[in-house]
Amino acid sequence: MTDLGRGYGSQPWNAGDPLYGDMPQQGGNPGGHGQQASQASQGGYGQGQQQGWPTDPYGGQQGGWQQQPQQPQYPQQQQYPGQYPQQQPQHPQQQQPQQQYPQQQQQYPGQFPPQPRRPQQQPQQPQPRPQPQQPQDEFDWQAEADALNRPAAEPDAEEEWSGEEEYAEEAGGSFFGDQDDSRGAERRRKQQGKKSGRRNGGACLVISVVLVGILGAGTYYGYGFYQDHFGPPPDFAGVGTGSVQVDIPDGATGTQMGAALKKAGVVKSVDAFVKAYNGNAKAQTIQAGFFTMKLQMSAAEAVKFLIESAGGDVLMVPEGRRASEIYAMIDAKLKLDQGTTARTAKTEVGKLGLPAWAHGNPEGFLFPARYPVGKGMKPFSLLKQMVARANEEFAKFGYADGYRKDGLKSPYELLTVASLVQAEGLNSDDFGKISQVVYNRLKPGNTETNGFLEFDSTYNYARGNRTLHVSAEEMRRYKSNINTYYTKGLPSQPISNPGEEALKAALNPTPGPWYYFVSVTPTDTRFAATLAEHQKNQQAFEEELKKSGGNG
Repeated sequence: MTDLGRGYGSQPWNAGDPLYGDMPQQGGNPGGHGQQASQASQGGYGQGQQQGWPTDPYGGQQGGWQQQPQQPQYPQQQQYPGQYPQQQPQHPQQQQPQQQYPQQQQQYPGQFPPQPRRPQQQPQQPQPRPQPQQPQDEFDWQAEADALNRPAAEPDAEEEWSGEEEYAEEAGGSFFGDQDDSRGAERRRKQQGKKSGRRNGGACLVISVVLVGILGAGTYYGYGFYQDHFGPPPDFAGVGTGSVQVDIPDGATGTQMGAALKKAGVVKSVDAFVKAYNGNAKAQTIQAGFFTMKLQMSAAEAVKFLIESAGGDVLMVPEGRRASEIYAMIDAKLKLDQGTTARTAKTEVGKLGLPAWAHGNPEGFLFPARYPVGKGMKPFSLLKQMVARANEEFAKFGYADGYRKDGLKSPYELLTVASLVQAEGLNSDDFGKISQVVYNRLKPGNTETNGFLEFDSTYNYARGNRTLHVSAEEMRRYKSNINTYYTKGLPSQPISNPGEEALKAALNPTPGPWYYFVSVTPTDTRFAATLAEHQKNQQAFEEELKKSGGNG
């Protein structure tokens, strides 16, 4: 059986068959392509019997070969086993006597041999035939016949299509210039190892640039990811600048210390401090207390500073400490009974080297610095070193005469201003502005505060406290010549031992109209020229105080 569900035979094909019209029919019925009975005289397969030839069961004639004079024959298409023999449609041609195309056709098993045709004795002019509806793209039979007659060429190697050939043909040239795009030239470039030519070179350049960009972006983001997840924690470099006061609570862990230092702006990250803390065997000797440290210190330097302030063979006196606090530090360092150094300072005050304008009071002259501590050292030796260092600093900055330019009465008042700046400021960047607030309030005719400084630090000093948050009315009721809520103008003495930054700020205040300031956070001090603006800043301070759970 064939694909059509029937055997071979002379039955006509169905009009819906693919090759309908190519196969002649018997019985004189018209075939495809307008082949009628009158076509027998043209040399085609006859629909009746001529010249006594018996009818061929496949639509031809028996008994011999039929030829058609003066008309070329087209080579038949290659046929395969089980395939119906197909007849080439006959078309009218100009008569060319004695010309015939040789038929060279490769035969396959089961293929019917082509039938030679005998010439007709009386050729007739072809009659016009109705043409069936053809598709728009008509098959070129002549080109197909020529292709079959040509010897088979070796197949080209399979090529990979990159899309560049089509683009180049449409553009009318190569990627960067004109080149031969013929198949022969392309084959030669392949053989010479130049398959892609200049076009591929340009494309490779573009692709390389894109890949480099992608690689660079991937490297950048990959490095950021590595730093965030596997790299060292963020850290500052160096010993830092300026100064800030930090409170290290009693029993604080390395993480708690790191959090306090980061909040104050000393270290860049808690992780960096903890790493340095765990890497130093002496970190366990760090003691609780208030420390005046530099801003933006490396974690290693911060740990080193805290260790040297409490352990080893030195005594570190932080900035802003009161004389009573320094006395207690000396007792602890020298392992003396509490109060021993305070009694020494009182009994030996005349031998400490205080200047005449100090009025016999060591407060403000115990300069914050590192002091060596030897075995068997006495408190008097340490106190004398501190006073000597303070005198050197005062002479360096010109305190003996510098007080006059700001309307003060003595170097002692200048030192008192520096002690206020040191006690009130949490960040050395604010020292110059705080100094200006002091001088603005001391000016005659000041109607904002009427000559009162009203610094909380003076009230706390007079009461012997560090932080005590009470109302302004309560502070005004506490009678003391040190309490600036009660006493107009400067306190009667310094209230801390200022460091270098505070001493310079007292001599060179930052110009400005401010009369008020409040430290909302250790790194956020807000200044105001009017009371209304100051009250808004105080409200922000109260809100921050509630968040931290403190009381002042």
